[in-house]
Amino acid sequence: MAEPGSNAPGAQADCALEVFGETVIIRRDPFGVLDAAVIEEIVPPGVAAPLHRHSREDEISYVIVGTFRIWRGDEVFDVGPGGIALLPRHQVHSFKNIGTVSGRLLTVIVPAGFEHFFEVVAERRLGDENLDEIAALAAGQFGLEIMGPPPG
Repeated sequence: MAEPGSNAPGAQADCALEVFGETVIIRRDPFGVLDAAVIEEIVPPGVAAPLHRHSREDEISYVIVGTFRIWRGDEVFDVGPGGIALLPRHQVHSFKNIGTVSGRLLTVIVPAGFEHFFEVVAERRLGDENLDEIAALAAGQFGLEIMGPPPG
């Protein structure tokens, strides 16, 4: 039996991607049994996600470093180190690093599958100039509706 953290048969290695102005590190389950995606995000000051809504996944974000403003439905709240934000499917949400240093989030996405969105965006080298293409990809393949820019 393989040890945790080893390269178990069929396991994929973690991968780091530069997307949407941040570094997204997809943390892989070496045994391939976890039905969740674990994403570590390194988010520079001022960087925010667009307002969006998942139709298939729930997200739980844990702040490792920094301070993040979270928009969840009608709620707006700030979360610092050790804080957790639950972002349920079907609820419009966003986040922004409001601190002065790069923040770090550990986000668990349940069920797994959405992590491939970041891989496709990075592979196609899509950026801010490709928002229509990103929105079409998100809706068509990943059940993600991008509602607009991040709140002010």
